[in-house]
Amino acid sequence: MADIPANVIEKMGAEGTVKTLVTASADGQPHAIVCGSIISPEPSKMIVGEILMHKSAQNLAENPKAAFMIAAGMEAWEIDVKNPVRIAEGPALDQMNAQLEAIHLHANALWMFDVDAVYDQGANPNAGKKIA
Repeated sequence: MADIPANVIEKMGAEGTVKTLVTASADGQPHAIVCGSIISPEPSKMIVGEILMHKSAQNLAENPKAAFMIAAGMEAWEIDVKNPVRIAEGPALDQMNAQLEAIHLHANALWMFDVDAVYDQGANPNAGKKIA
């Protein structure tokens, strides 16, 4: 496992940051969606709320590899994850749904992942460099 650097976690929570989940089907067909509900409760974990994620949830059930793209202006990071676990009840889901209620959304579940690696993907000379 790897730990997400603190500056990346900080950008994840910033207004205007674009957060994307990328999954792939069992036969390798990629699927990318924008997800505002992506969080990192600790540096080695990523969580996303299952909100209108029909294809992504199906892909995660078929193929445990996924990645998140976090982009803020010229800065961007790819966070490769593994070991998806679907959480369909409990306090973490309740907390996320309390926050989502303000924007009239609801998560059916949470998907939690272990962080495998983090790459700098910003518009800079380090693009593609593994940073964690």
